[in-house]
Amino acid sequence: MTVVGVRELKQNASAVLALVEAGEVVDVTVRGRLVGRLVPVSASSDPLQRLIDEGLATPPSRSLADIGLPPGPVDPAATLSEALGRMRSDERD
Repeated sequence: MTVVGVRELKQNASAVLALVEAGEVVDVTVRGRLVGRLVPVSASSDPLQRLIDEGLATPPSRSLADIGLPPGPVDPAATLSEALGRMRSDERD
């Protein structure tokens, strides 16, 4: 992992981004304090997979359907109020 200060990042942005493109993770600091992290897109596109790869999380052993959770909203275009109204009317039936 590479650490660069914000001034160095401003002056050498292309070179720092080339490191990130090559797969390097770059920490950005301001006055020695970590303020951000640049990671390759492939590493950050699936945060759960990244955590699993780093050993910080374990993959699920079964799907939500297997444990009997109710399905998600049927109409994703519905507003929250409409969805809650439908859920309440289903509970009353």
